[in-house]
Amino acid sequence: MKGNPSVKSFIAIIVLSMVLFITFIGCDIVTIEREVIPLPKHERDVKPDYPVELGTIRGYFGDYYLTFRDHIEKVAPVDSFSNCYFYGNCENGSKQINLLRCDSTSVLAIYILGYYLDSLPSSLPVQPEFGKFTEIQYYAFNRWNSTDPGHYSLINFYGESVFITDKKDDIITGTFQGTLRSTDGGVIPVTDGEFKLKIFRKFMPCAPEN
Repeated sequence: MKGNPSVKSFIAIIVLSMVLFITFIGCDIVTIEREVIPLPKHERDVKPDYPVELGTIRGYFGDYYLTFRDHIEKVAPVDSFSNCYFYGNCENGSKQINLLRCDSTSVLAIYILGYYLDSLPSSLPVQPEFGKFTEIQYYAFNRWNSTDPGHYSLINFYGESVFITDKKDDIITGTFQGTLRSTDGGVIPVTDGEFKLKIFRKFMPCAPEN
């Protein structure tokens, strides 16, 4: 007598399920354990225990202690732009101090604008004045444009992030610090910054009237 096809199918399903169940419980459960390797964290550099040398800008950029002592000029005279005080006798004449140095990959620039060199240093706190401010810029050689995401900067009043402590014989000594930011939200905290550069004075004549 032939069996009912539906019964045979049901029995087949039951048998297959039991085989699969026995096979499953008979196998070891394999657990793949992956070791989580933390990203490397740079240990904070040790600050040099000697005073800042003439011709140098240095400080902590995050946990990295960077030293900039090379001129950015590669063709022109080394005092053409890097360490100059530009001034004039016009009513709105230029009064700008440039403090720039680089290392093998990056440039650090500090500008002090609106002050007569001979009026510095002053005592802290410095009274904020319109048109008198400082700017710090830090960027790779190929990222000099201020809109580049790799260009970091800070602008505020003199005495807040940049301060000159001495200018004997036009050798400018001072400190800097602050939070540098880029256009894409990047942040670099700068601490323990200091500089010591010989300044060259450059007279800028008034522009001819039209």
